[in-house]
Amino acid sequence: MAKCPLCSQRAAKRQCPAKAGKICPICCGTKREVEIDCPGDCVYLRKGRWFESVREHHHDPRPPTPQFNQQFLYRNTGTINGVAQAILDERARASGMVDQDVRVAFDALRTTMKTLSSGIHYETLPEGSATSMGLYRRIKAVLEKLMQPQGPTVDALRVSDIPELLDFLLVTAESRSSGRPRSRQYLDWLASVAPEPPPEEARRIIVP
Repeated sequence: MAKCPLCSQRAAKRQCPAKAGKICPICCGTKREVEIDCPGDCVYLRKGRWFESVREHHHDPRPPTPQFNQQFLYRNTGTINGVAQAILDERARASGMVDQDVRVAFDALRTTMKTLSSGIHYETLPEGSATSMGLYRRIKAVLEKLMQPQGPTVDALRVSDIPELLDFLLVTAESRSSGRPRSRQYLDWLASVAPEPPPEEARRIIVP
């Protein structure tokens, strides 16, 4: 049997779509989403994510954060779904996007909006890739649009409410990602719960 091309030691037994060939199970497990840019449809990636979610839930169950209750979700459903769609739209444009790009964009936006809510106009830009910057700009545009008058029956989004909303989005992104450098677990999950393009009334509430 051929040797694994990544370690040159163990037998190559697993078909790796990212490498267009076979690699060994050890390299598959340890280099997944670290050195290997795994596609979301890889069967071994999906199995790994499932086992990790079961293990984390068993050993470190995460209780729901009190301020993110059903009332919070109901009040912010439209904004949450708008941001989710913006992320998916930007992902379609920037194919190399990873979960870390989203977290960096959320973090910079949260700082910017906290500063704005205190009456100071100062923009904190994301420190990262051009992908993070593009995502930051797209989400910011969505929030700015929602801050404008929406009509007699829909209240405009208040800048003072946005930092808490971004806290929620950041918690969601962190809890749904493996945390590995090339992880797209959160992005794949987001695509599964917010298919593109859904009618406005059919969009689902996105919860961590």
